[in-house]
Amino acid sequence: MVNNMTDHRKIHDFIADWFARFDRLDPIEMFLPDLHPGVDWDMPDIDRTLHGHDRVRNWYAGVLDTLQRPTEHHVSNVQVTGGAATFEVLFRARTTSGDTIETRVREHWRFDVRADGNPLITSYSAEILEEAKA
Repeated sequence: MVNNMTDHRKIHDFIADWFARFDRLDPIEMFLPDLHPGVDWDMPDIDRTLHGHDRVRNWYAGVLDTLQRPTEHHVSNVQVTGGAATFEVLFRARTTSGDTIETRVREHWRFDVRADGNPLITSYSAEILEEAKA
């Protein structure tokens, strides 16, 4: 359970690092250790017949096929309560076809806290708040 300022700082730092990895479009192997093997992964454009890491791998393969490096994730309004975090992300990217995407999403994470204080994400969802294509 997250219950003090040190724990909150650790979660905030983890979130910043998580999205830095997404900005670089790091290999999927850089993300899976931070996701429970049976993670409930609820993102737009996912294959709902897959579960856990298989669903994440499938979703991320689509990301890598669609987006150019680097992408931008700007995180704001982070709220951490117990084993949950809610925040907004302004996402900007260029597609492989040259289109620019800008989307604002609200993310909801549930996690267990590991011995090192970092979260192991058990549930990950993103809700699109606003989408624009330039």
